Amino acid sequence: MRNAWLAAGILVFTLFASAAVCAGQSVSSKITDVTLFFDKARVSRQASVSVEPGIHRLVIPLDAFSIEEKSVTADVTGRGEILGVRVSRLPTAESPQEKIRKLEAHLRELQNQKQEIKDRKTALERQETFLDGVVEFSGTQVPEEIKTQMPAPGDLDATLGFLGKRFTEIFDEKRVAENKLADLEKKIDQVRRELDMVRGRADKTGTGIEILFRTEKAQNLDITAEYMVHNADWSPMYRAVAGDADTDIDLSMMGQIQQKTGEDWENVNLSVSTAAPVRDGRLPELSPWHIDTPQPQARKSRADGAAAMKELAARPAAKKSAPVAEAERRRTPISFEYDLPEPVSVASRAEKTLLPLFTKSIDGEFYHHAAPKRDPRAYLVYSAEADSELLAGPVNIFFAGRYVGEMFLEEKQAGEAFVLGLGADRSVAVKREKVRDHRKETAFFGQVERDAIVREIKYRITAENLRNREIKLHVTDHIPVSRTDRIKVEDVAFSPGPKKRDVEGKPGVMQWRFALAPGQTEEISISFTVAYPKDMPAPVF
Repeated sequence: MRNAWLAAGILVFTLFASAAVCAGQSVSSKITDVTLFFDKARVSRQASVSVEPGIHRLVIPLDAFSIEEKSVTADVTGRGEILGVRVSRLPTAESPQEKIRKLEAHLRELQNQKQEIKDRKTALERQETFLDGVVEFSGTQVPEEIKTQMPAPGDLDATLGFLGKRFTEIFDEKRVAENKLADLEKKIDQVRRELDMVRGRADKTGTGIEILFRTEKAQNLDITAEYMVHNADWSPMYRAVAGDADTDIDLSMMGQIQQKTGEDWENVNLSVSTAAPVRDGRLPELSPWHIDTPQPQARKSRADGAAAMKELAARPAAKKSAPVAEAERRRTPISFEYDLPEPVSVASRAEKTLLPLFTKSIDGEFYHHAAPKRDPRAYLVYSAEADSELLAGPVNIFFAGRYVGEMFLEEKQAGEAFVLGLGADRSVAVKREKVRDHRKETAFFGQVERDAIVREIKYRITAENLRNREIKLHVTDHIPVSRTDRIKVEDVAFSPGPKKRDVEGKPGVMQWRFALAPGQTEEISISFTVAYPKDMPAPVF
């Protein structure tokens, strides 16, 4: 007879505390199956035991630091009946003190790393403040002696280039620091939870699943016990491989697994699930929507595993590379589950394990992207549409057998476009130059106040395809947009006209799209007139 009972006091054990009830019998078990969710895991243990007629307390010891008691179930194969299932405290001869010392040392190490990153972030913020001061000073309070000794245009361009480059470096370094801090916070929180659990076991007790079973005959019983355990998680990581610009991209999703449950998973049947279990029996609820001035928001942190991912890259070789194993995909009404093809072992430790889940060919479009004001290089990119299996996560990109970089795939709805960058292509030359900057003073210009400076500005962008095949090129540039009525931008002209205006909702940002044959050159001209008061610092163009 097969019976499955939830814990949480299905039957009161003390009702059977009589001479007819055998003393607690410890039953050895083995973890055979694990289903891993984003923040916890469902563990299944198998055990066998021989029993005589009577009522038996069968105890399966656990090593897990923390389990959800309400999730515990037990299934017994044999003649008889289950009278109750519960989580009990078990005496143990092992002292947790050594474990506590190791966890405390690990916590100190993580806290020291956190402080180092915070100090680095503070230094970057001070550098940013200093550069902001330099820019503000040069734009509003330039001393008279500097005004009379304007630097040469080349020196000015070099200075502006340095400031722009340093600002970009600071922003990038701050973002990396913020991601590392977020990851360290998670690790510190996990270690603290483990410490709390182990310290709570200072009385030398452990945890076990206790099954009260009654039988009228001697027999062998097979027991399956399941429970949800904390301190286990997985996150997706991708590997995008393009052989050439004529082929589709193969996108492989890996499961980046980490578990510090206190129990090693040895040769288990492992599945990873995209389901999100209901927390505490509550469904998502909305709070009042208050509108306020926008505040800076931190970007999603990237999973720490790019180095491990790169080890999976196949280097160019004469022999054909072996295919990567794939998990068996099962679609449930609300999620996907991926069953690994072979039993795996995942130790309870800080290190992460990468396991392949699937590889699929992504149908999309190659094109080159250029924003010559920001970067003189053209980048080969691949644009495709997301499907319901793609989750947010880092993507390591390989093109023509070489690692070209890492991007982060933001959360996308099915059918929504996403773009993968494949690196700069030196076979596509894009150049942006200023061809006119005529400056004059006037007493009146339209509705601008008297004594205004009027400048006629014109830029020329030249794009040339040096490849031996046709390419698609997207060129992005912008025109100034005034945020005050004291500055007027007029007589805006483009040749040819842009394909898209105000790209992604950004005022003044324009995009041109061309199909360039081998050796073909295209030009874009952008011109406008800007007028501003004479007593205002000159805008930089």
